[in-house]
Amino acid sequence: MRYNKLLLLVPLALMASCENNAESYISSADSVIMSEDLTAINSPSRKIIHTADIRCRVNNVYKAVDTLEKMVNTLGGLVADSRMENDIDATQSVRYKTDSQKHVRSYTTTAHLTLRVPAIYLDTVIRQVPMLASFIDNRTRQRHDVTLQYLSNAMKNEAAGVAPPVVADKKKGGIRDNPRQTHINAAKADTVTDRRIANLQILDDVNYATLQVELYQPEMVDVQVVADVNHAAVVPFGTRLQIAAYDGWQFSKGLLIVFVTAWPVWLLALVVWYIIIILRRKKLLFFASK
Repeated sequence: MRYNKLLLLVPLALMASCENNAESYISSADSVIMSEDLTAINSPSRKIIHTADIRCRVNNVYKAVDTLEKMVNTLGGLVADSRMENDIDATQSVRYKTDSQKHVRSYTTTAHLTLRVPAIYLDTVIRQVPMLASFIDNRTRQRHDVTLQYLSNAMKNEAAGVAPPVVADKKKGGIRDNPRQTHINAAKADTVTDRRIANLQILDDVNYATLQVELYQPEMVDVQVVADVNHAAVVPFGTRLQIAAYDGWQFSKGLLIVFVTAWPVWLLALVVWYIIIILRRKKLLFFASK
């Protein structure tokens, strides 16, 4: 029974530990106490954000990307973004056989990486990239000192850490919150929270450096043999004869139908022709009697 009670205390202890960790993490945003002298430009207490950009050519983009991603994960970092694409430079299609074509296209494979690594390992990653490259186009490394920005937010939050004032309600003789003052206090609380989140973001950027890497490889050629659509669409000669005979028969039936449909026209033409013949005979008899 006593053992079961001890088991119940374990989750409570874990929850308390998590709460303490969260409180410690949040309180770090308002700390104005520095362990080292800030007057030295290389003081460890300074808040330095490290960033770097590298563009280089490699023999195989996929292998280089795989190597970098595995190394970053091993160092406790994060692959924030990883994109790989093929840029088509030229395309051409040529006749290969009677029933197929050869598609030839040249392409360049590129990769774009955004790596977040612990700041202490940034040099390790930067030195690894040239070992994978055959040519370095450019390399940029920057250090942004945000110590004063961090201290400004922390000191403002420390100065704002005052309990919201209350005013006496003269009519009722009691104490109540002034609505206008409540609105002002809420706005101040939002400002304090924003500065605290900004400082947490600064601490995150200080602890984890950001490395932008662009990799590309020499132009490659992709050759693919595919079926010739035009050849596959050609109808055999015997089939074409059958189709032509069938179409001719259908055309003949159509003409017959048109002929039968127009029987009143033919009847009228026959009557007109008959009248013309009778008139011509009467005309000939008239001239013969003279």
